[in-house]
Amino acid sequence: MQSTSTVATAYPNAKGDHRADAPLKVTGNARYTADHAWDNLAHAVLVTSPIACGRVASINAEAARRSPGFLGVVSHENCSELRGLPLPEWPVSPEEILRRPDHGASLTFADTRIRYSGQPVAAVVADTLENATAAAHALLIDYETATASVGLSDNELIAQEPVTGEIPGGEPASSERGDATSAFASAPVQVTATYKSMAAHHNPIEAAATIAFWQDNKKLLIQDTNQGPHIIAAALASAFAIEKKDVQVISQFVGGAFGCKLQVWPHGYIAALAARLVNRPVKIVLTRPQMFTGTGHRPELIQHVSLGADQRGILHAIKHEAIVQTGIVDEYVEGCIGRTRTRYACENVSVKTRLAHLNFPAGTSMRAPGKSTGSFALESAMDELACKLEMDPIELRLRNFAEHDPDSGRPWSSTSLKECYRVGAERFGWRSGGRRRGGTEGRLLIGHGMASGSYPRYASKSTAKISLHRSGRAIVSAGISEIGTGNPTVMPRIVGELLGIPASNVELVFGSTDLPFAPQAGGSRIVASVGEAILRACRDLESKLRNHVNADHQSTTVQAIDLLLRTELDQVEGLGEWAPEGNPQYSVESNVAHFCEVAIDPAYETIRVRRFVSAVDVGRVLSPVTARSQILGAVTMGLGQALWEGTHIDHRYARYINTDLGEYLVPVNADVPDIDVHFVGTPDANLGILGAKSAGEIGIVGVAAAVANAIYDACGERPRSLPIQFDSLSQKE
Repeated sequence: MQSTSTVATAYPNAKGDHRADAPLKVTGNARYTADHAWDNLAHAVLVTSPIACGRVASINAEAARRSPGFLGVVSHENCSELRGLPLPEWPVSPEEILRRPDHGASLTFADTRIRYSGQPVAAVVADTLENATAAAHALLIDYETATASVGLSDNELIAQEPVTGEIPGGEPASSERGDATSAFASAPVQVTATYKSMAAHHNPIEAAATIAFWQDNKKLLIQDTNQGPHIIAAALASAFAIEKKDVQVISQFVGGAFGCKLQVWPHGYIAALAARLVNRPVKIVLTRPQMFTGTGHRPELIQHVSLGADQRGILHAIKHEAIVQTGIVDEYVEGCIGRTRTRYACENVSVKTRLAHLNFPAGTSMRAPGKSTGSFALESAMDELACKLEMDPIELRLRNFAEHDPDSGRPWSSTSLKECYRVGAERFGWRSGGRRRGGTEGRLLIGHGMASGSYPRYASKSTAKISLHRSGRAIVSAGISEIGTGNPTVMPRIVGELLGIPASNVELVFGSTDLPFAPQAGGSRIVASVGEAILRACRDLESKLRNHVNADHQSTTVQAIDLLLRTELDQVEGLGEWAPEGNPQYSVESNVAHFCEVAIDPAYETIRVRRFVSAVDVGRVLSPVTARSQILGAVTMGLGQALWEGTHIDHRYARYINTDLGEYLVPVNADVPDIDVHFVGTPDANLGILGAKSAGEIGIVGVAAAVANAIYDACGERPRSLPIQFDSLSQKE
């Protein structure tokens, strides 16, 4: 079994803000899940359905069994026996699936029904990857095909009633404040528009992978690409009806995730089944095409937005309805209407979400889920309203600035959004005014656009442990994964500041359920959660030392290491536990203002982003280098959302067709301009000593709208579909 990862941050420089894990990564010493080779390791290869709707009629494994190195097949025929539990009776409701900790992964192989193309129908196990691949090709499966539900715009497939309950993050999927319908009808200035977004896939460089092994057929050991070991352990324990303590999950370095590694997916569950079948460790690594159907996606969307205002631009009504693609049985609700409730000061707001159950995999969270997609519609509509009023778009936003949370009535913990507008406009050289039609440079059409965005602060129960040694070195332990956000840099900085020692003297131990409980790295919650647990662990450690030497607990002039040196102890430990308040006093949001310049070349039919400025309020910036990297990466993903990324569908077969990195377009270096990132605001005093809000996802919110608004400024044609294609702009000159 592999040990947990220890990352020393002993890479000091003048500013003390190196990426602590950078040397490990650039030298190849940071090992990812698929890099590990356990003793006696077998390999499993998934066999997936070529049809989108129907059933498995038969499986013939005779030829596969004659293949070299063949060890076994896992399918619906032996799943119940391997799981050790009876399979659920179908149909299983979406509500029941959502209640399951494994999000329905354990329903894989539950029966013969096919719900989407790419659904796993079997897994073939062999002694090598090559032999497993050959044996999988030799497996003969017959299908009975039925008609698939495909089109999101097909009214017959869209639920008539809006979704009730909450979307991921705890916000309502549908809600009413005031009377938006009447207020809109009486508003003297109205904007109504429909915005569409193609499905999009995360495509991290590291493909999803799992290694599974059963000890004495009772304890499950898992090495996995995921965003939180403890959450995965709980899900697998539920799937196999065993205690969570009997599941150890290791997830150290993860090569990008963006939401597609938040949960147990079918391949992780199948790896555990296969390991039980052959009684040896089994590794599954998804192929790139399998990543398109096996680990979720940002769902296809249609959004209808109506804004009603007076001649001064004061909003009287906001109506925002979203139609979201989801699976036939598995259900995911993209919360694109969530921020509409709180973005602007408006008394009459109606938001609704309706689902279309189609024969595709269900979606999942993708960086700033709902916020990135919803902001495209709302912020584009705000730009349309500004143009209709012949008003500067910043001025329109300032006139509708929410001085407090308009939905809950709570005050903001802090907000520097106005400062974001000012600093961003100044850095960009924004020309204020109502009539904005960009200029030309030769044959190029030049346009400027802006948009704003917000992202709430999510936080979850967390625990951390700290050991301080007489040598002046400290070890902080937490069961988190490192998905590239910089935990090995940020966490030691927090400890170093709290204990009064250099961050370079602090090690982070992470990546296993053997370590203190921590939440998954989703919703930009790790700093807010684990950081608070670290704070309490430091206090616990200092309290023990002060008690030991009878020191004044109120004094802050004596550092922990000095107190330790007064004792005979070699080291002292502190444990910190934290959970968010059930009824918070404040609403907490990060904010951003984006400014974009585009150049459209009608001759070469290209759209290029030439300049991009982001002014961001995230409260206290704990690590400038990692925080800036987060914004750069998020803006880059937003540019991809705006101009390139979209998963195309063959509607005849309900099948994704550009399922590789050759045809699924993402921005590359030549596509991305220098991105000018500025952090504004101050530490949020209402969030305690850390004073930090969310930084990992706010950067993508509003990017697509800023690009779309700049394109309109350049050519006078309003883009309302993502990704934006030159061919969709009917007026190019």
